[in-house]
Amino acid sequence: MYSGYNLQGIIRRNVINVLHQFEKFGYQSQNVGNANTHGYKAMRFDDILDEQGYVTGVSRTNHAQGSFQLTENPLDVGIKGPGYMPVTSAGGEIYYTRDGSFTLNKDGYLITTTGDLVGGGIKIDATSVKVEICPNGDVYTYKDRAGEGEYQGTIPLVQFANPEGLKEVGKNRYAPTENSGEIVLIQDHNRIAQYGIERSNVNIFETVNEIMRVNSSLLASTTLMKAVGDMYDKAINIRE
Repeated sequence: MYSGYNLQGIIRRNVINVLHQFEKFGYQSQNVGNANTHGYKAMRFDDILDEQGYVTGVSRTNHAQGSFQLTENPLDVGIKGPGYMPVTSAGGEIYYTRDGSFTLNKDGYLITTTGDLVGGGIKIDATSVKVEICPNGDVYTYKDRAGEGEYQGTIPLVQFANPEGLKEVGKNRYAPTENSGEIVLIQDHNRIAQYGIERSNVNIFETVNEIMRVNSSLLASTTLMKAVGDMYDKAINIRE
C-alpha cells in the first residue's frame, strides 16, 4: 500500500511530466503557427533526464533547408544551402535571418518585413527600371534595361560553426551565443537566388501528429494526477 510520502513522490514526478508536456505542446503549436512563415526553422523539444532522474527537456532548432518557392518579386531572395543574412534593427542590434522576403522603406533602403535594414544599407533608386540580385549577393540597379547596371551594395551571407547554438529572438531572427561558435563571412559563393524565397521547413503532418500524441499524454497524465491526489487524500485521512 502506498504511504503519503510515496504518493507525494508520484505526484511530484507527474507534475514535472505534465509541465514538460505542456512545454513540448507549446513548441509544436509554435511550429504550426509558423508553417507558412518564410525561412522559419522548426523547433523541437528533446527529452532528457536531469541529475535527479526526472524527465525534462531542452529546446532545439531544426536548421535544415526549407523548400524553394518561386515568386515574381525582384526583391525576394532565398538562400540555397547554409548561411544567414545579417540585418540591423531600428535599435542598432544585429540579428540573422533566412527570410528573404524584402521590401523598401520610405528612404528606398532594402529592409525585411519587420523593418530591419538588410546588410550595411542597400539603397534602391525609385527611378530604377530593373533590380538585379546576383547569386553572390551583389545588387545592381538599372536606369535603362539595355544599359549597364549600377552597383548598390552586397547582401552579406554568414555562417556559424554551430547553428544549433543560435538563439531565436522573435520575428524570424536569430542572435549568436557562446554556443553558436565562430561567425564567418561566406565569400565567393552562389547561394542567393533572386525571385524566390525559402519556405518554412516545418513538416505539418508530423507536427500535427506530435501535437495529438502530446495531447493524449497530457490527458492521461492529468487523469493520473487526479487519481493519485484522491489516494493521497485518503491516505492522510486514514493517518488522522
